[in-house]
Amino acid sequence: MALATALAELQAEVRCPLCRGPLRVPLTLDCGHNCCGSCLRGRWQNLQEPLPCPVCQHPCPREPRRPNTQLARLADLVSQLPGQRPEGHAREAGGSCAEHQQALSLFCDDHLELLCGQCAASAAHRGHRLTPIGPAAAHHRTKLKGYLELLRKQLQEARRARGRQGVERQEWREKVAKQRTELFWESEQLKHSLRIEYHVLDKGILRQMSSHSEKILQGRNQLVEYRASLQRTLRDVTQLCLQPDLGLLTRLRRVQLQCRESKDMELPAAPWSGPTKAPHMFSLHPFGLQNLIRKFWVELTLDPESAHQTLVVTRDRGTAIYFRQNMHPTSDSHPQAFTSHPAVLGAQEFVGGRHFWQVEIRGSGAWSLGVCKESFPRSAPVTPSPDHGCWRLQPHTSSSLDLYPSHVCIGVFLDYELGKISFYNMLNRSLLCTLTERFTGRLRPYFGFEFCSLLCSMNVNGDMD
Repeated sequence: MALATALAELQAEVRCPLCRGPLRVPLTLDCGHNCCGSCLRGRWQNLQEPLPCPVCQHPCPREPRRPNTQLARLADLVSQLPGQRPEGHAREAGGSCAEHQQALSLFCDDHLELLCGQCAASAAHRGHRLTPIGPAAAHHRTKLKGYLELLRKQLQEARRARGRQGVERQEWREKVAKQRTELFWESEQLKHSLRIEYHVLDKGILRQMSSHSEKILQGRNQLVEYRASLQRTLRDVTQLCLQPDLGLLTRLRRVQLQCRESKDMELPAAPWSGPTKAPHMFSLHPFGLQNLIRKFWVELTLDPESAHQTLVVTRDRGTAIYFRQNMHPTSDSHPQAFTSHPAVLGAQEFVGGRHFWQVEIRGSGAWSLGVCKESFPRSAPVTPSPDHGCWRLQPHTSSSLDLYPSHVCIGVFLDYELGKISFYNMLNRSLLCTLTERFTGRLRPYFGFEFCSLLCSMNVNGDMD
């Protein structure tokens, strides 16, 4: 009796834990367990390293390359001993039906559940696809492995998205730090009169940083949860593929539903809106003109196609000259040219930001300059005014200018976002006036001649000094 028990235990030791048959070309894993080479490769198909042991789930860094010849010889010898011999791919010790107390032998593909013979014959499963446990497990194991590549790609996307978000966060922090530095430098240039406003603005930037940091942290948490969900699904699918047939089919419904949910999951959108510019609430004073010129200077050119018939634009497009007489035949006028009054537009367009330019006027007479909308009427007899989309300086609007100066240099500073356009007398560095408006759309520099003498000219890039 003891000998028979020992022989049975010995025969059990040389069985493959996967097929339950005698070991054939056995491979020994790092954890010490042994499996048939063909069985092990079948379970590990489409899986990535490290590969889990089918028995204890211990991660194996690589597939064994050489079979255990000594164990294979021992298995052959044991198979020759008298007594009951194991058969390859013997039926697993399965469960029984809770309702009929019969062995579970079939699997319903429609309801994804194990059935006994009596359950299969019932009306509840009439017309359903019923498959024996072995083929059903093989089919669904292959189907589950098909989810692996998709899950890995989704996981890689989540990792890349998290990396991009980290880079964007660092860039944003650097930009914010640069803005704070520039803001501090400007406040020092404007001395004590602007220090109080600087602290207000600094707190606003800190609030922006806090708000953006919270959004970025929320996005990071969403990505972490998304990645964790994919990892859990990947782990569950991997482990289920290594389960025996009965275990695989028992847990199949839950894992398959989990895979479908993961497949439909969308990568969380990064809550990124980009850094906003510091809201400069203070007006830049004349003693900061040099900083304006240095930081926001733009080179303007004139648009000859917009010039009135009494204006001549030089070849370099830097100067407009006014003559009383008509310098262009009407037939040669461009469709975009001014016809209602002598004026010309700059070629540049502004849809945001800060810009500074200078205009040198020579000759006596009344003139005006500023900005206007692209849609400002050029042929209709309308007055250039804010109501019609034109904001301009005229000599009589400021006591700092003579009504009919023979030579003057005007600095124009446009702050699009703040809705301000300021005019400076560059000869004595004085502020002439500031116009406020909520700008929208495209703006273009505007230059107009009114009650001028026989000859008057505007150079749109006057001397910066």
